[in-house]
Amino acid sequence: MAPPSTDKCTTPHVRSKRSDDQHRRKETVSVEVDAAGTLFPSNAVTTAFWPRVAESKDKHRLIFVMRNAERIDRVFGPDWLETELAFGKFLPTDQNIPSSLKHLLPHTSFLFDPPITTMGKYTSQLVARAMTQRGASPKKIVCAPALRCVQTASAIASLLGIKCGIEYGLAEPPSWFSNGDHQLSPDYISPEQFASLGYAVDPEYSAVLNQKSLTRQQKETEKESKDRIDFVLRYLGTEDRSGPLLVIGHALTCQIASDMGMHQKRNGWHSGLKNNKTTMVSANEKPCKAGHEWDNAVTSFSDEGGGQINSHDNEEVDTLTLGIKYPYGSVISLARANTTMPYQYRICRNLIPPLTCGRYFNNKPVLD
Repeated sequence: MAPPSTDKCTTPHVRSKRSDDQHRRKETVSVEVDAAGTLFPSNAVTTAFWPRVAESKDKHRLIFVMRNAERIDRVFGPDWLETELAFGKFLPTDQNIPSSLKHLLPHTSFLFDPPITTMGKYTSQLVARAMTQRGASPKKIVCAPALRCVQTASAIASLLGIKCGIEYGLAEPPSWFSNGDHQLSPDYISPEQFASLGYAVDPEYSAVLNQKSLTRQQKETEKESKDRIDFVLRYLGTEDRSGPLLVIGHALTCQIASDMGMHQKRNGWHSGLKNNKTTMVSANEKPCKAGHEWDNAVTSFSDEGGGQINSHDNEEVDTLTLGIKYPYGSVISLARANTTMPYQYRICRNLIPPLTCGRYFNNKPVLD
């Protein structure tokens, strides 16, 4: 019998996981320098390793504005509830429909305030995981009052072990729900009700514009609603926090955030804060730094040449195009570009890796 071969093994060398990580860290990443001198990735990274987005001391300057997760009526049609109810019981016919919605039925009408799908819940958590992997885990989460926004925010907050706050100033324009002379806006669930139903909602959160502001919003024009949402986003951007802020809203919220990143300015809500008058914020809402100084701090934005850039406030919103530009779960990443007020913001493209499902869906926003 021939003795065992003493030749060296010809099996290809396999690097350890540690050496792979060291190899990836040597690859270069395209970056841009913002006005404050901090590096933020600008181009898409094609390797499996996603670097940290910023130094720890700069993470509080990041604001992520995310559209709500996939809503159930856009997948199964407006009559989805009729197909899922049999003999008075909720019996889902598809795995993408939540197994139970019984706890919500006494509190809301799904016609104007639909829930998210099962896939919507888990894809939103994947987006949150990507933020964490980039070293930009949100330290504060706020959301619009719509059920789909709260469910999206709650799913992410539960994953991160924190709670979210409801910002009623981020609600969609009430004019979108009008039917002639009748207002058909949703009857939003209160933070206390959400908390009692097991959602990761903080009932003690002090909103910029609280639930009582919804009554005042009913008479808004579409332009005034956009000004209101812009005001809330800018107000939130001035608050002190230890890390990134995550805002869960609608496609319109993402569009307005994109305008902020383009240094566009809106007028309207902010003018009510001049001359030490807080006409837009009631005594029961979060206290504002009233007066002309606050108005300038929130609204004065200029381009690099010093000129003002006005947004297209008078243009009617094309909701179909808006939904295409900002798919479910899309994220607008903003970085505060300076350290003193008035604050300016820059869009950080590709800061969060995209989420692709199948051949036709990708949550990457279409930026102008």
